[in-house]
Amino acid sequence: MALPQSSISVSKELHSKQEAVESPTDDYDEDYDDDEDVPSQEKPEISDNALLGTNLLTKSYVEKARPSEQVTLKCEVSNPTSQTIILWYYKDKPIFQHRAKLTSDPRYTLNTDFSLQIDNVQLVDEGPYSCQLLPNNKTIKIELQLLTPPRDVHIMHGNKIINDSVEVHQRDRKFILFCSAKGHPTPQTTWSYRGRHLDEEYSRQIGIVLRKEFLEFHEVKINHAGDYECLAQNGMGNPVTRTVTVVVKDDSSEELEDDDAESSNVTAPLDKGSPVIHKHSGYINTAIGENVEMVCLYESNPAPRKIKWFRDDELLQPVAGQTIITNDRHNHHDRTRLTLRNVQQKDLKAYYCKIENDLGDVASKTIIGMQPGGAHLVHSNYSSNGLLNTWWKVHSLQQITEMQVLYRGENTKYATVNAEYSSHDHNQDGYTWTIHKSIRLPQGVWYVTARARNTEGWTSAESLPHKFEVPDNIQVASIGGSSDGHRTLPVLPSVLLLLLVPFVKSLVY
Repeated sequence: MALPQSSISVSKELHSKQEAVESPTDDYDEDYDDDEDVPSQEKPEISDNALLGTNLLTKSYVEKARPSEQVTLKCEVSNPTSQTIILWYYKDKPIFQHRAKLTSDPRYTLNTDFSLQIDNVQLVDEGPYSCQLLPNNKTIKIELQLLTPPRDVHIMHGNKIINDSVEVHQRDRKFILFCSAKGHPTPQTTWSYRGRHLDEEYSRQIGIVLRKEFLEFHEVKINHAGDYECLAQNGMGNPVTRTVTVVVKDDSSEELEDDDAESSNVTAPLDKGSPVIHKHSGYINTAIGENVEMVCLYESNPAPRKIKWFRDDELLQPVAGQTIITNDRHNHHDRTRLTLRNVQQKDLKAYYCKIENDLGDVASKTIIGMQPGGAHLVHSNYSSNGLLNTWWKVHSLQQITEMQVLYRGENTKYATVNAEYSSHDHNQDGYTWTIHKSIRLPQGVWYVTARARNTEGWTSAESLPHKFEVPDNIQVASIGGSSDGHRTLPVLPSVLLLLLVPFVKSLVY
């Protein structure tokens, strides 16, 4: 039997109310339409396949920093879940296992984004770090390098460090000196022999093969005896030098020693040959009325029969209270000294010390003048804005009026730029002046030197050029911090920033 229309309406209304009780609408769904399907509010269970979205975004890299800075080693993770576990290691030793700290060092902190923070970073913190993601078992490696001046600089022969001198035999083959230096960036090394820079041409002239930090003697000769200096620099802090003395033994003298030892146990003199001058000043700045001392350090066997000093071609004789010649010994070298008192204009000339023995002679030259002395590099570094900063010292009794820095590429001529100085740039003795200059150089190899002018003229002494290898990413050297102490952060592309937003939200919430 058909129901009345009013009964149908009541039944439909009761049915609607029952559905409303069983499936109540959310408060925010005010625009709900009866004709639309209601989406399910239930959340699906997380399956193991969902973990495939969790991965390491950071790739293995090198982090550079300066001592005492705060360093953050990155370990970015996409879609971290409650099952994500991060492990940090230093040299395979665990530091953090998820949020559990496994080291007592208070300087280590694990940040909420899984990065590892190290406060007051020190040299002992250098080395390999690794971040491992579980359960994916993915790992990245980060090499932490501290930007430090040259350290542990040694001159070595084989595996032995030479602290003072090394003895070799004349006509020995394949004798090698090696200059070892640590630091970041890797220090560049240059060699000098008897105070003169060993470039390729000079090395070839004296029979030495120059291979960066190596000096190779394919056949040792008597003229190879003397002082060898290695200078290590990397733009961080002051350059470091080490000096060794190479003593060349005459093979014939050693054979004579063996024969005499068998017969009479008397040791014959060793190292016979022409005298060798190890060190002298090529130029000395002075002024009228001042006193000057010139020194020549030498070795001679047999003993010298004559020690002479010349002014140009004039043989000098001691004059009481005016010209004094002293022959004595200093450290492991013999030396001869010429002292001039109350220098006058006529004394501003070239002087020679000449040492003679029965097997030959040797001489060295020193110029006395009133122009500034040679410029010596005392400090250099790279700043984060791409500048090479250099500091030089110049000796001058006279007022400095102008200073310049000169630089050239491997196949270019020197370019000159004026350098800054002031009356406060000289030391307490009033005679040592400081040159400071910053130069913006593109990537490549550069040779840089400096000179000064005083009231008497420009520097007449030769200033050895210093080699700099400017990297194409100078700013990388300041990732750990800028020159003003502020950290330099990498700039991320905007697309990558947008992609990272949901990952950051998931970490925060």
